[in-house]
Amino acid sequence: MSEILIYNLSPEKDAKLKMLCRKLYIGSRSVEKTEYGYTLARLLGLSKDEAVKPGEDFDDEMLYLAGLPGGMLNLFLDQLRRQKLTVPLKAVQTDANLRFTSYELYRELSAEREAIARGTQYHG
Repeated sequence: MSEILIYNLSPEKDAKLKMLCRKLYIGSRSVEKTEYGYTLARLLGLSKDEAVKPGEDFDDEMLYLAGLPGGMLNLFLDQLRRQKLTVPLKAVQTDANLRFTSYELYRELSAEREAIARGTQYHG
């Protein structure tokens, strides 16, 4: 099933994003800071791993787009732009990042964003 994990959006933005997800028949849920140490697979219900890894909280807005086929992904991103719902950090589900915690995903995306801003390539 397609699902979007939502991090640190304002209540108004969160409501707009969840409304968009409902219109597109995409599941969505806000991830609480207390859940940041679980793997993304666990948050999506794909794993029963109860291990919690430590990490630092973050306040940046972030989306994790899980299980969206190409056409649906493009439609969702297009609708985000049309509705002016900007979220600076976005990641698409891969086999590799399912093992990441929210902390680890945030660090990866932040490092990529910084490398792009510097005009260099990220080698994570």
